[in-house]
Formats: sequence, C-alpha cells, structure tokens
Amino acid sequence: MTTLHVLALSTDADLRHTHLTRAQGNSTALPDLAGWLGVGTLDTDEIEVFPVKDLGDLSLSDYVNMAFAPEAIRRQDRARMDAMEGTVLLVPDTAIPAPPEPGANATLVTSLPLTKPDHDAVLPKAALTPLTAGAPTPEVPRKGVSPMLLWLIAGKVVLIGVIVALVMVMMR
Repeated sequence: MTTLHVLALSTDADLRHTHLTRAQGNSTALPDLAGWLGVGTLDTDEIEVFPVKDLGDLSLSDYVNMAFAPEAIRRQDRARMDAMEGTVLLVPDTAIPAPPEPGANATLVTSLPLTKPDHDAVLPKAALTPLTAGAPTPEVPRKGVSPMLLWLIAGKVVLIGVIVALVMVMMR
C-alpha cells in the first residue's frame, strides 16, 4: 500500500518545491530534508514543499484529496491538516526507503493511505478490422485536348465570325 506522509516543517524559509515549480524549471536549494525525516535518501522529484498560504482559500485536506487521491481522510486528520500554518512537506512513501522518523525540524501530522490502481480487470478484446484503404492512387494525366483550350478556341472562332460578319455588313 502506498502512503502519503504529511509533515509540518519548522522553518522560516519560503520553500517551494512542487510538481508545478519543477515543471516550470524553478529550482530551489532544499535543506537536508532526508535528515529532517530521519531517512537515508529522499527522491525530491516525488515530494512537495510549499507554504500552506499558497493554497489561498483551498484547504490543505482538499488539496491533498485532489492531488494525491487518498482512500479517505479521517475527520481528526482533516482538522489537523486544515489547522496547519507555515510550510508543509508532502512525502509519498515511494520517495523514501523507510517510514519517516522526523527530528526537530519536522512534525508528522498524518500518514494517509493512497488509492491503489486496480490493474486486475479483464478487458474485452478489441474488434480489429483490417484497413482496406490503401495509399491514394496518383492522378493519371489526361490524354487529349484540355476543355479549357477547347473553350478558348471556340471563343476565338466566334469572335472571328462576328468580325467577318461586321466587315461584310459594312462593305455593302
């Protein structure tokens, strides 16, 4: 089971290290968070650190619910999370080799079980039909006289006929 650990950090630093800041290329020098958590290593690409005030009107429990899809947040955990001020550290257990044992700089608020994807479903086979349409055939050049050329010739013949008729009428 995957777990999300929610910790309060006791730091004055305005740390921001989230999925969004990483996607935007904004890097922040992080303190020794692995040491603060009492773990040997920490995959910082999976964690989020930010001031709770960055959420604005959104509560921390609602943010965690939307961003991490926990199975459920107990009422007392929701109340503790929503009462937090300062900087929060969200650590999925996939980012650390062992459960956190926070020291003086971090306080574990709660650990939430995350929803596990279910990949055991049996899906029906897709009906595959062979593609019958091949590559488009190239346009074969026409043989003979172009219709546009025929209209031009016919127009000249009519024009010559009109001129000849006018000349004959004038000569009388």
